[in-house]
Formats: sequence, structure tokens, C-alpha cells
Amino acid sequence: MVTEIVRPKTVREAVEAKNAPGAAYLGGGTWLNSGRLPEEPAILISLEDLGLGMIEAAPGGCTIGASVTFQQLIDADPVPRAVKAAAKLTASRTLRNMQTVGGELGLCPADSVLIPMLLALDATVLLAGSRRPMAIGDYWLSKPDDLVLSLTIPEAGRTAAVRALSRTSHSLRSLVIVACAPGEAGGEACVVLSDCREECVVIREPVLNRWPLPSREKIEEMVRAAFSPVADMHASQEYKRYMAGVLAADMLHELAAGKVR
Repeated sequence: MVTEIVRPKTVREAVEAKNAPGAAYLGGGTWLNSGRLPEEPAILISLEDLGLGMIEAAPGGCTIGASVTFQQLIDADPVPRAVKAAAKLTASRTLRNMQTVGGELGLCPADSVLIPMLLALDATVLLAGSRRPMAIGDYWLSKPDDLVLSLTIPEAGRTAAVRALSRTSHSLRSLVIVACAPGEAGGEACVVLSDCREECVVIREPVLNRWPLPSREKIEEMVRAAFSPVADMHASQEYKRYMAGVLAADMLHELAAGKVR
């Protein structure tokens, strides 16, 4: 039961407030009200006065503050199209207006679409108290409890596509696939596969950077060999593996043909 809401004016005050038993950071409140946390917080630390709502284009890429909502990602020009596409897969505009980047990274939900996209684009995460940003892959593996300040997506001129499978637009996802093509300024082609339960695999093979690409059949074989998804009530392991291969091959070939912008 929530007994107190704290409104710090600085990041330092927010971090200090988090040391209290039962304290949790409050952004949009989406996950705090979802029942997906291990226990209900007693103290909420509002981030509204910390100035974390920026979206800034820079020579090195795009920096996005932790308080930016999914809808703001979609509406802001500096945000890469691929990130906008990932945010749009949260079907409810009401949720998109509440759900924040920091909240998504703070909880790291197993069926996230945004995080696999950030893995594909080699994003970095800046945490409170850190001078250097952390690679999103390291963040995903360690899932630190530190306050997320921002994330940065490097500008490499890459294009990416994303697909997610679920029974309805508002139900839990069973599979998320991201395909990313190499860019003129660098960055490798890759495929990111999430079974929305336990496994998230990043495939970076030199053959994916060549032209012409391998056939769809060869890409499907490569993806299925690397992916061991966990079944859920909506999709078997065999179905997830089969669809991962088909969708990854389709997206990579669409990217190579310039059909995804």
C-alpha cells in the first residue's frame, strides 16, 4: 500500500530517497499499477521535476530522457523510425501516453518490444551516478536497480524492422523479432529474437552484411538453429522457432530491397 509520494528536485535527492524500504521510482505509473512487480511499493518517488523529458538530436545520435513517453517517441522527429515502429506496437494510445522509456528499462518486461529494438541498434543507457553509459546488452543482462537517466541511439544510418506476435493487440506477446540492416556510417546487420519469456538472442553473422543476402531458406535455418524459445499458453516452442525464422528472413530481405524506410 502506498503511504507516501516524494517529489525530489534533483537526481541526487531521488537516489537518496530510493534507499528507504519499499521505495520505487514513479514515471508514468504503468508498471506500478500492472501487478507485475514482486511487491507493492510503499513510497513512490516522482521523477516529474528532474528534467528527464528531453529528446535531443546530436552528431553522435539521438538522446532520449527516461521520462519520455512512448507516444512522444512516436511524435518526435529526431527519434529513429525503427524506434517509433517499436513504440507503436503498444496498441493503446492511453498506455503510450503513460508508459515511459525509463519505466520500460526499469522493469525490463520479458515481452518488451522496445528493448529488443534498442539491442539491435546498439543503444547505450546512462544511469545515475555513472559517468559513462552502459551498453544496452550489458544492462539487459545485469538489470541494475539504478535510476535510468537517458538512453542514446547512435546514428549509423541503419534501418530496422520489428514484428511481434500475440493473440490480440492488447494481450501479452509470445514472440518479438527485430531485423537490422548495416548502415553507411557503420553497424552490423543483426537479428534479435525474444521469446517473451526467458530467452533473448542477438544474431550477428558476417553473411548478413553481404550482398546479395543468403536465401530466405538459409536465413530461416540460421535463425532456428540459434533460437531455443520457451513455450507459453499461446505458442509452442516449435511454432515460435518456425515463425522467428520466417519473419526474420522476410524482414532482412525487405530491408535489403529498400522496402522498409
